[in-house]
Amino acid sequence: MVYVKSLLAGLATLIVATVLSPLIIVIYLYVVQKPAAHESIGWDPVSFAKLANRPLCWLIATLIFLAGFMWEFRRAASK
Repeated sequence: MVYVKSLLAGLATLIVATVLSPLIIVIYLYVVQKPAAHESIGWDPVSFAKLANRPLCWLIATLIFLAGFMWEFRRAASK
């Protein structure tokens, strides 16, 4: 049961990171690179999905999953 909870926690962490990353990037770009009067900052999910085939993206996703998994595993195993 500990492994199932840890697996779900890892997946939840990965999903939350995936959902929040575009928002964080747009806020960062808006603060750091102030758009001119008639410019807007947009998000292109298609180009982001094309980047997902790179090994670095898989490594980051794996690290995020492992962080959530290990966090829950350590918490559940100590009970």
